[in-house]
Amino acid sequence: MKILCLHGVGSSSGICESQFRAFLKLTDPSYEFVFIEGPALSERGPGMGSFFEGPFYSHTTGYSPNEMADALDHLETNIEELGPFDGVLGFSQGAALALSYMYQQQIRGEPMPFKFFLCFSSVIPFSADAGYCQDIIQRLYALQWDVTAPANSPVLTGDERIFCDVLLRTVIAAKEKGAALPEYSMDVYNNDDGSKAPRIMHAKLLKEKLQIPTVHVRGKRDFDFMHGMSDIAYGMCEGKLARQLEHRGGHQPPQQDAEVRSVIRAMEWAISQSERTPMHRL
Repeated sequence: MKILCLHGVGSSSGICESQFRAFLKLTDPSYEFVFIEGPALSERGPGMGSFFEGPFYSHTTGYSPNEMADALDHLETNIEELGPFDGVLGFSQGAALALSYMYQQQIRGEPMPFKFFLCFSSVIPFSADAGYCQDIIQRLYALQWDVTAPANSPVLTGDERIFCDVLLRTVIAAKEKGAALPEYSMDVYNNDDGSKAPRIMHAKLLKEKLQIPTVHVRGKRDFDFMHGMSDIAYGMCEGKLARQLEHRGGHQPPQQDAEVRSVIRAMEWAISQSERTPMHRL
């Protein structure tokens, strides 16, 4: 069993491996976990302990469609060079990157390189598709809408309210806590043609659910905006193929043996589900 592992923002492959030490210790020793580095140098990630030494990396330089496309291309190169893989494990930004990539593969009808997904404390996923939500972004620009304002205005359509509400509860809330990297200004939704505006992904704005067995894990003591982000990630996945677990910690993988074993049991469930779920593989 070979699993690709993606770190969070402002982190590194080595830091991520150390964060998952408790999980790796109790997992079947025949499983191979491959931790890779994001391509972009970054400042230290939000909440990253001072005992962790750099350099630090991000999987993206930003979240515009072009920047996300570059990030997904880099991920695909690693999959081709280091794979094949059975599954993917993502933490925080790495989890969101994996979601964005797998959804892109599915919606395009292209081969899926993973049979299952372990999603730890995902941040909000962004799309590399410039056409996705473009009508919403163009309307926000035409209205010169302040995306930091309450999203319940009758001026907005239903989809526009969803888009703006998600921004408020996740990205803007994270920015207020100094926990948004790479940083970007909300003015991007009111400038030019909106081509650089990040396309936040949400189940109600997407055409379909991700059809791959997934295990979603989050910390009970994580920020409320992070709970909102992980709920959005969970909502993007087909319900009958997804499980959600919560441990007692914060924005980190579980550390207690009992909680780690619960995640491992859920992982084994996802593997068993993948064996009966036909998927077109790379």
